[in-house]
Amino acid sequence: MRLLLPYSAFLAVLAAFVSVGPPSRAESKAAARPKLVVLLIFDQMRGDYLSRWNDLYPEGGFRRLVGEGASFENCHYPYANTMTAPGHATLATGCPPQKHGIVGNEWFDIKSGKELYCVETGRYTLIPPPALDPNAKQDKDAEKKSKSVSPETLLSPTLADAIKKQLGKQSRVVALSLKDRASILPGGKSPDACYWADASGRFVTSTYYRDRVHPWVAAFNKTAYGDRWFGKQWDRLRADVDYVKWSGPDDVIGEGKGSAQGRTFPHPFDGGKDESMKVYRAAVANSPMGNDLLWQLAKKAIEAEKLGTRSTPDFLSISFSSNDLVGHSWGPDSQEVLDITLRSDLLVKDILTTLDEKVGKGKYVVVLSADHGICPLPELSRSRKIDAGRFDFDLMLTAAEEYLDEKFPDARAKDKNTWIEAAKSNMLYLDRKKLKRRKAGRAEVEKVLAEWLKKKTGIQTTYTRAEMTADKPLDEVGRMVKASYHPDRSGDIMVVLKPYWIPNYYLTGTSHGSPHAYDTHVPLVVFGTNVEPGKRKERVSPEHAAVILAASLGIDPPGGAVRKVPKGLFAGK
Repeated sequence: MRLLLPYSAFLAVLAAFVSVGPPSRAESKAAARPKLVVLLIFDQMRGDYLSRWNDLYPEGGFRRLVGEGASFENCHYPYANTMTAPGHATLATGCPPQKHGIVGNEWFDIKSGKELYCVETGRYTLIPPPALDPNAKQDKDAEKKSKSVSPETLLSPTLADAIKKQLGKQSRVVALSLKDRASILPGGKSPDACYWADASGRFVTSTYYRDRVHPWVAAFNKTAYGDRWFGKQWDRLRADVDYVKWSGPDDVIGEGKGSAQGRTFPHPFDGGKDESMKVYRAAVANSPMGNDLLWQLAKKAIEAEKLGTRSTPDFLSISFSSNDLVGHSWGPDSQEVLDITLRSDLLVKDILTTLDEKVGKGKYVVVLSADHGICPLPELSRSRKIDAGRFDFDLMLTAAEEYLDEKFPDARAKDKNTWIEAAKSNMLYLDRKKLKRRKAGRAEVEKVLAEWLKKKTGIQTTYTRAEMTADKPLDEVGRMVKASYHPDRSGDIMVVLKPYWIPNYYLTGTSHGSPHAYDTHVPLVVFGTNVEPGKRKERVSPEHAAVILAASLGIDPPGGAVRKVPKGLFAGK
């Protein structure tokens, strides 16, 4: 028996189907995109930390991120100058320093003859103004520099810029960190909120962005959340973990004291000899509590800015700086780095739980990565029969001046020690005006000095400006140096130290900034909406981060991005 609808009812059903119909391409695209994309950066988290201590992580944090996401275990920076500012700029833009122009945390500006901080412009002021500690000596120059910041030194657009351009101003962009450069660079040119911590423990911004802080930031600053640890101490998180087995002894030659916190556990939170709050706050930043402080602000941002709750997607960048400060002080094989990494795992669990609650499971995408890795303590490497050391750059510069005087006797000037005008990280800048007055050719001086430097203990090789600008093939290290090179900002000679050697700017502790694997290797984990889970072996770069997040949103990557989305990363793509 067939049931027949009256003709009028049939027309009503047909009209309803036609009016609803299958979803349009635009509607399908919008439904498939996440409500929020998150760039999660752990400053100095080396690429082996996730696997090295995997057995110690409980469920819900790194295990959930890796288990339910796509984990790229062979992710390396393709350039040599692996520092904080270049790393954050690369993660944000999808291209190397050669294009985005952030060649270091600092560089020497050849045209003005001044040393510049990576986000320094001199045109803006800090909001709110600094609250001076009456018990602390103030470094006026550093204080002035820290206030005059903006993203204007960045030469390439960021993912945040692409979101604003393609999805509209209604998409919210929030960038947060303890370090100014670690929030300014990912935030791009027009974020809705960009904040970092100053020496007084408050979160601040620049007049480049706005005239006053957001109410939720002002309210958070009033809570003085960062002062809650005064008089307490940082001790190991877990009594069930054999820290010696998983990292090494607590007291190791070469470890630093970490802002007067001592070399071994427990580390006190106090003001040092002068009971200075500035000393105390530096100690908080140089501990896992600095990460906790930042995450508390980030939770306020998620709620106040209603991130991931509107019809258009939003972007959140959080860069946790304390991992880097701890790693510099105690080294990657220390119990301190193990402890902050275990605590970072719990932090990730809380982040994912919060996003599940505020945005919804499956409605957001997280990319976790780092801005660089870290070199082992030279003293520890030597104990393992590895050629390692602390290279004395100041002694080398003095010897270089004397050598050039001898090599070019006809070009000597009455003023001594003036061949090299500046030295920033691994870059040497020749004094152009004095070279001209001495009638010494820059290219020839570059070549002579570079060859002399190659013979010095601790130096692997050097590259000159002429080599960087010539259209000639380079070896692998040379290609990495060139990817870090920008003609208006880089030096005339780039120095590459041997593996396991670091500058002696760090008399204790360790550093990064080389093309060696321990500095270039970082995690890259993608988690969330439409992500095909699994561990992946192909070689990738942190440059993929911006491209991957753009693809998840269905927008074009920022202009200048040099990578494509890894095949099969997203379901149906």
